[in-house]
Amino acid sequence: MKPFITFFFSLVFLFPVSSAVADNHPSEMVNHGAFSTLMVAARDVDKYVDTMKKNLEPFKAINSDGAGVCVTMSGHEYFGQMMVWNAYGGVQAALSGNANYDPNQAPRKFANLREVKYSVTWKPLKPFRLDPGYERVQRVEISPENTPAFVAGMSALEKAIQDGGHEDFFNGVFVPIGGGSHEATTLMIRSVARDEAAMGALFDEYFSGTATWASAFDSLQQAGATIISDNFEKCEQFYFGD
Repeated sequence: MKPFITFFFSLVFLFPVSSAVADNHPSEMVNHGAFSTLMVAARDVDKYVDTMKKNLEPFKAINSDGAGVCVTMSGHEYFGQMMVWNAYGGVQAALSGNANYDPNQAPRKFANLREVKYSVTWKPLKPFRLDPGYERVQRVEISPENTPAFVAGMSALEKAIQDGGHEDFFNGVFVPIGGGSHEATTLMIRSVARDEAAMGALFDEYFSGTATWASAFDSLQQAGATIISDNFEKCEQFYFGD
């Protein structure tokens, strides 16, 4: 069996799947559901997002449990970098939803506003609270044998930061499925704060030496992860299921 296939199925057994997903409330827990993302370059980000908000039928057609966007704020790889995301109860629902929508056949009112880069399905490796905010997004490479410890460390860090007075902070670890060469060798880490100020406060605490959660962060470095990319994204949800 190929190494990545072995890695993927070992993750499935280590982190059992639950069907719990967000319904019509942005603060529900997504406990090992799945997400699909469409990476695009928007010619006019605000106009593109506004057009989607006024035309929710595509999200209903793919049976999305929730949908929104994340707009890249720093670390851009190209102009207008952003993604459209959909939440599902599991990988089966996500792949079925993907099959019901071809972005290359989108109506002109959408197609004229963006260039499609690629799409990918994501499997969370720890419980993830669907409550979009200001998010640090990193792609990391890590060996399969170190992945369980890394995920456990991310959970410990999340709790330590919350216990340190940042109740709105949470993070997620995601393995990509079907992302082509763009996402073939990395995990995606999303660290979510309420807004820019809340995110900045975390950095100020850490670098000033006042962070009570610093040891939990420092211990993650021993997992041996290599950071491949590092961005900030501003995310929102505008569709909450049918």
